[in-house]
Amino acid sequence: MKKIIQRTGRFEKSFGKLNTKTQKLFIRKLGIFIDDEHSTSLKTHKLKGKRQNEYAFSITADIRAIYEKYSQKEKEILIFKFVDIGGHNKVY
Repeated sequence: MKKIIQRTGRFEKSFGKLNTKTQKLFIRKLGIFIDDEHSTSLKTHKLKGKRQNEYAFSITADIRAIYEKYSQKEKEILIFKFVDIGGHNKVY
């Protein structure tokens, strides 16, 4: 199945505020995510409440990447749209 990664403006803005070390760590974790979105090292989980249609995975003990997931089964495409990234208190 083909996977497409998209980023919102909000994600881009939040990503730009992260320090370089955390940005590089996200890029490494994104590689793991693309191979296996449910890798135990990512601690991927579905969100609840007002963000019930979103998912998150851990970058560090505090930093989370928030995304939405769409599938186009007829075309065998998975779309992951990253909507935010940042500290636990900021993104939740």
